[in-house]
Amino acid sequence: MRLFLMLSGAAVSVGALLFWIYLQAMAKAWHTSNAKQSMKWLNKEALRIFWVPFAAGAAIIFIGWSLP
Repeated sequence: MRLFLMLSGAAVSVGALLFWIYLQAMAKAWHTSNAKQSMKWLNKEALRIFWVPFAAGAAIIFIGWSLP
C-alpha cells in the first residue's frame, strides 16, 4: 500500500508538471509575434492547473512515506 501511494502521488505530480508544460507550449505556438513568451508559474491559472495537483501528489507521497 505504501509503495502504491508513493507511486500514484509521483504520477499525479509528474502528470501535472507535464500537462502544464504542454499547455505553455501550446500557448507559445499560438503566439505569433517574435517576442519570447515565458512560462507563468505564479498566477491563478497556474495555481489551479499546476500547483494544486502538484501539491496533492506531494501530499499523497508524504502520506505513503509516513505509513508504518
